[in-house]
Amino acid sequence: MSTFFPRSLYQAFRGQCSYSAKGLTIILIALFLAFNLIVYIHFSDLLNPPIQDLPRKADQRESSSLVMSRHPFPPTSDWMSDWLYNQTVDSKLDESVGKGLKIDVVYTWVNGSDPTLMAVKERYEDASPFFQKFRAARNARVGQSNSGLTANRYRDMDELRYSVRSVAEYASTMFNRIHILTTVVDPETQESQAPSWLNNASLDVIQLVRHDVIFKDKTLLPSFNSLAIESQIHHIPMVTDVFLYLNDDVFLGTPMAAADVWTPLYGFVFHMEPTLLVPPFMHTPDNTLNVGEWDSLQYSNYLLSMQFGPRHRSYLAHVPHVLSVPLLDEIQSMWPEEFEATSSHRFRGEGQARDVHVSFFMAHYVAERLRETQLSSFWFNRLDANQDGILDWSEREQFLKRVDNWNQVQYEKSTQWPPLPYFQNFSSFVSNSEDHLRQLGMPPTGSSTYRLSGLDGYPFMLASANTTSTVQGLDNRPYMVNDDVQLRRCHLNIDFCLGSDFKSSTVEAIDHDASTTIFQRLAFTEFHCGDCLLHMLRQTATEPGLGSEILPVEKDSKVYQDVVSDLTKYNYVIAMSSYTFVSLMDPFGSQTFLNQIMNKKATEAFFCINDNVNNNPRVEAQVRDIFKRFLDQRFPTSSPWEKP
Repeated sequence: MSTFFPRSLYQAFRGQCSYSAKGLTIILIALFLAFNLIVYIHFSDLLNPPIQDLPRKADQRESSSLVMSRHPFPPTSDWMSDWLYNQTVDSKLDESVGKGLKIDVVYTWVNGSDPTLMAVKERYEDASPFFQKFRAARNARVGQSNSGLTANRYRDMDELRYSVRSVAEYASTMFNRIHILTTVVDPETQESQAPSWLNNASLDVIQLVRHDVIFKDKTLLPSFNSLAIESQIHHIPMVTDVFLYLNDDVFLGTPMAAADVWTPLYGFVFHMEPTLLVPPFMHTPDNTLNVGEWDSLQYSNYLLSMQFGPRHRSYLAHVPHVLSVPLLDEIQSMWPEEFEATSSHRFRGEGQARDVHVSFFMAHYVAERLRETQLSSFWFNRLDANQDGILDWSEREQFLKRVDNWNQVQYEKSTQWPPLPYFQNFSSFVSNSEDHLRQLGMPPTGSSTYRLSGLDGYPFMLASANTTSTVQGLDNRPYMVNDDVQLRRCHLNIDFCLGSDFKSSTVEAIDHDASTTIFQRLAFTEFHCGDCLLHMLRQTATEPGLGSEILPVEKDSKVYQDVVSDLTKYNYVIAMSSYTFVSLMDPFGSQTFLNQIMNKKATEAFFCINDNVNNNPRVEAQVRDIFKRFLDQRFPTSSPWEKP
C-alpha cells in the first residue's frame, strides 16, 4: 500500500470480488465512514470561526529562536556549512562520520489485560468527571459497562514481544538501547508492569522506564492516556538525542538503519500523508465520548496555526516516528501550559480532548521552523542588501522586477505540455542522496526513499494557490510527494501578499517595523504567499545550494552562523515507504488483512495492526488466535532478550 493512499478505501477495494456477504457489509460500512470523514473535513470550515479571528500568543514568535542545547553533530561545522551553501559534500568526509551513529528505540506499553491494573483503572474511571458524564448515556445506548468503553485501547495481545522481535531482526545494527515505558500497577505497593517474556539478564539493552521517572508531577499518575505519556517522553534518562518511537502495535518489515530516521546531511526523516489533512481549528462536540486521536490532532494543528499560519497540515503516517529530545524541550518551553495540561489528562477525552499530539506536533514544527528560517534569512539578510534595517526603493524595485519576470515565465510555462522546469540546471538537495549517504557510512536500506527536502521549499505548498486572496478551507489541495518540485507552479501577487506601499516608488523607505509587519503577513497570515516566495527563490537560484539566494552574504558573521545552526537543527526530508495499516475487528476481516501483509513480506517496510475488536469474548478469542498465528509465522525467531 502506498504511504499516501487512503487506508479505508484501499482496504475496501482490495479483493472486493471475492468477499462474502459479510465482507461486503464491512466494505460498505468502511466506505460510508470514509465518505463522512471527507464531508466533515470539507464542510467543517463552515461550522467553526476563522482561525485568524482567534487570539495569538504575542510572546511566542520571539521565543521560537531558542538554540538547541545539544545535537548529534556540530550544527556549525565547516562541512555542514558547505553543504547548505553550495550543496557539495566535502571530499574529506568518509564513513567514519556516520558509522558510529546509534539511535535508541522507545516504546509505550501497557498490559491492560492485567487484572490488577484493570481494577486500578476502574477506580480512577469511577472518580473521573469525564467518565461520569458519559456513563449513563453510553450504557443506555450500547448496553455495555464503563470498563468496556476503551477495552481495545488497553488490551494486550502480546504485540510488544513481536514488535521487539521485528526490531531485533531488522534494526539490530541501528539502535543502542530499547526503552519501554511502563506503568505502576499498584500505587500503594509501587509495583510496576514488566513484559512476562522479558529476560531480566537483558535489562542492560532493554530498559524498563516507569512513568514516575518521566512525569515531574507524580500526582498525575497512574495515567491511562498515551498522549499524556507521550508529552513527557523526552524526559527518559539517557535516551539518545534523536530516537525512534513505536507503539507496541507497529512492526518493522524490512531492514532499517539510521538513514531511515535521521542523518547529518538530510536531518529528520518524516513520513506524511498529504491526502489526509488535519484542519487548523478545534472541534470538540459536547455530546460525544472523545477517545480517538483526531481531536488531539486538530488541537495540535490549532496551536501550530496560531504560531505559523492557519494551514491544513498533513497527517503523520502510522509508521515508527522520529523524535528529538532537544526539540521537544524547545517545543515544551514554547507551549508549557499546553504540555502541562496534556500530562494532567489521565484519560483521553478529559479537558475537552485538548491534548498535544507529540509526533504530529514535532514533525510540523520542524517543517515550519525550517521554512521560517529560510524566508526570514532572505527577507532580513538578502532583500535588505545594505543591511541598514530599511527596505529602500532600489532594493524593492530590484526584487519586484524579479517577481514580475517569475510570474511571466510561470504563465508561459503553464501553457506548455509537457510542462518544463523553470531552470533545467536546478538541483534538489535530495539529488544523489544515496551516494552521499554511502560516502558518510550511512547507506540507505530501501525502507525509506527520500522524495523532498525542506531545503528545497515547503513540501506541501498548495497546487494552483490563488495569491490574490486568503485561502479558504480545502479549496486548494497540496502538491503530492511524487510531484516533481521543479514542475510546481505559483504566481506571487504583490498587491495582496506585500501591500501597495511595497510596490510604490513614492514610498522611499520601509522601516524595520513596517518590513516586519509585511513579513509576518507574507510568511504566516497568508502562508501561501510565503510558500510561493520560497519556491521562487529556490527555482531561480543561479547556483546549487542556498548560498546565492537565502544565506547571509558574510560567511564569517554571527548572523550567518546562527542561520546555519537553525537550518541544521530543523533540517528534514519527506520520505516514502511501503506500509500498511489495518484494524482487527472480526475473524474474517482479520484473517484477510493479515494474509495480505504476509504476502508482502519481502517488500512491506512497516505495518501497524490496530486492535479494534469489540468487547465480545467469543470474537475476541477468535481474533486473538488468528493474530497469534500470524505473529508466530511472521516473526518466528525469539529476540535475544526473551526468556528461554
